[in-house]
Amino acid sequence: MGKAKRLRRSRRTAGGEIPGAAASSRRRSAWRIVLVVGIGGTLVAGTWGGVLLWGRVQAGGPSLAGQEIPVLGRTHVSRGTTVKYHSNPPTSGDHWPEPAPWGIYRAPLPDEQLVHNLEHGGIWISYKEIDDETRLRLERIAQKYPEAVILTPRPQNDRRMALASWGRLDKLDAFDEARIERFIRSNVNNSPEPLANIQTARLSVGALFPGFTLTEVDGRTISRDSLRGKPVIIWFTTAWCVPCQIGAIEVARLDRELGGRAFDVLVVFVDPRETDADLRKWRRSFANEDWMVAFDNTLTRLAARVSLRYLDSKFLLDKNGLIKNIDLAIADAKYLDTIRQVVRESQ
Repeated sequence: MGKAKRLRRSRRTAGGEIPGAAASSRRRSAWRIVLVVGIGGTLVAGTWGGVLLWGRVQAGGPSLAGQEIPVLGRTHVSRGTTVKYHSNPPTSGDHWPEPAPWGIYRAPLPDEQLVHNLEHGGIWISYKEIDDETRLRLERIAQKYPEAVILTPRPQNDRRMALASWGRLDKLDAFDEARIERFIRSNVNNSPEPLANIQTARLSVGALFPGFTLTEVDGRTISRDSLRGKPVIIWFTTAWCVPCQIGAIEVARLDRELGGRAFDVLVVFVDPRETDADLRKWRRSFANEDWMVAFDNTLTRLAARVSLRYLDSKFLLDKNGLIKNIDLAIADAKYLDTIRQVVRESQ
């Protein structure tokens, strides 16, 4: 199958459920991937990257806080579409393509947007008709989890406060800090795409990318210092991430256009279920053969060190290892222009 045909197939899928995510979306199955160290409870050995954990939920283990709500679908629908949910507030279902930024809001946000945050493992705290003191106490809790909790007013609630995660719901009329904290810690990242993060330190443009050592699938040792001398893209993905596949095809085309020597690409795979064969197949299908592909590992913990929150996160470094651009979206024409600019500046 040619790359153009694969790209057409990828574009048909990109707006909906990501292929390969179905297995991880079965929250009641024995195994799941969980983001963020130290929350979520029943996690066992097999940590890697410090951010992603391969956890097992033991039958009969500690119960999750809140009421279990049957999980609906999770298809992306066009922004502005109204979705009918079966709980108040919703805890799962079809939703808009873009989640809301984590944080504290003084005005309501659309249910259809916030359900996407729940799919990403976040906790949504909503309220109505509460006094200023209670609101401030809720805000103090939300401030403790700046990349995992959203706090909003919601006039449609049938109780004064509601705690929602993917498939779980709790409602309160009186503030109960211990109950709220238990809900957050019990349910965060108990979702199909566990991307919430309680780590707040993040890299920024202009900073030196942290040092690391990885082993490429072909056995070569790769480090930050070994990549110096020309720009490099460090790209975090999985083999099944469709937007990443689409972007990789475009970046590979630019790589060939510039002669194949203008910049390097290191693709770091963060799904521990995948194999060396999966990485090689991904490279043959969507990249160029000289691209470096490697797994994150327990020694490097690179995903943790960059506070990885989203698949398709790309760090563009200059020839000295300084971060020139951080991009979280599909690699498009604007991103390709950014690569060209960094290449010119490094010559």
